[in-house]
Amino acid sequence: MLVDDSSTDSPSGLLGIRSRMQFSGRLDVCTNGQQWSLYLYMGRLIWATGGPHPRRRWHRYLTQHCPQLSPGTIALGSSDPTLLPATDHLPCQDYHTLAILVKRHQISPEQAVAVIRSTVIDVLFDIIQQEETKPVTFKSDAVDMLEASLALLNAEQLLAEVQSQWNVWRSLGLADHSPNLAPVLRHLEQLQEHTPEKVYKMLVSLVDGRRSLRDLAMLMKQDFLQLIRVLVPLYRKGFVALTKIPDLTPPGAARPVSAPNSSSNHSGMPTTGIPRLKIVSSPPLTGSNQAPLIACIDDSLRECQIMERILTEAGYQFVGIQDSVQALPTLIEKKPGLIFLDLVMPIANGYEICAQIRRVSAFKDVPIVILTSNDGIIDRVRAKFVGSSGFLAKPVDVDRVLAVARKVLPLHS
Repeated sequence: MLVDDSSTDSPSGLLGIRSRMQFSGRLDVCTNGQQWSLYLYMGRLIWATGGPHPRRRWHRYLTQHCPQLSPGTIALGSSDPTLLPATDHLPCQDYHTLAILVKRHQISPEQAVAVIRSTVIDVLFDIIQQEETKPVTFKSDAVDMLEASLALLNAEQLLAEVQSQWNVWRSLGLADHSPNLAPVLRHLEQLQEHTPEKVYKMLVSLVDGRRSLRDLAMLMKQDFLQLIRVLVPLYRKGFVALTKIPDLTPPGAARPVSAPNSSSNHSGMPTTGIPRLKIVSSPPLTGSNQAPLIACIDDSLRECQIMERILTEAGYQFVGIQDSVQALPTLIEKKPGLIFLDLVMPIANGYEICAQIRRVSAFKDVPIVILTSNDGIIDRVRAKFVGSSGFLAKPVDVDRVLAVARKVLPLHS
């Protein structure tokens, strides 16, 4: 029987309570159509599953910890009663498969534990990220239990490890970005100019838009936090974009028309069912009247809403960007004709973002107006040096905002 738990508890806090209560069973965490399940026995973690990429995760860690096996050749749904438990319901076939492989002596118990531990860490990270950025609900089921024959992991120790990972991830400005996203390279000529040759060759050979950040880290035999520290500066400069990719296609499933032929790449992860992603530049965001588009980069939601009201009521289209890390990729996608840029923001300030924008040839001549309450001579000189077109004092004045907009982007009937 499923029991609803308070949605105000954090995953780490809830697991801590379960550990002290010697809880056994399944704990579900749900949000935005996604669900993760944690299996516990006497307060210890046995297994974790769910999320957007369960098959990628299985292939990734079986490849990493059991290199003698080929993940694509292991059937997770065997009907042989001597291999799988005698039950009509197998919610964790991958876990049962590990038990079978250990029983057959195809993998060692230590390898099974390594796969389980890596899987649990990934799921815990995703849960903590969801809990910190979106509303989540919790349900517990003391009836649905797994046989605890492979591993009993200390929940508190794993949560402390994952919390440390999350703190680093968040400090890099990636709270809203999942490690399940795939990096895609942009502006290769400029990337080559700004990147050491060794790093550039590595990126071109591995980053193809079909591997998630976690997949790449496994392939490169690096911690995914080490990899993201390399990619974040390139991401901020617009040389790397992050995109969603599908999970691996189960064996026997219909293959998308655009998918390449079934094969295995040098990561050991099959490419069957993974469509190639094309980098397509989006056209400028325009309405039926082809009204000019104006962007405002400001970490304050209220300031963006004020600018949106002023400009849309005057007949312009508007895009507000509150995440400074997402500023350049969004500008490249939307292609506004005028940019208002707040000076004081976390992670990257207005000067840094202005300099990044000016490095993109498409924005060489696009006016960038700095919004600031510090209208000193030093600020003006520094802003001019990084390529700004002018200043507007905060709080913004309606007439001045519209005067700038109409001068740069006059509206036509």
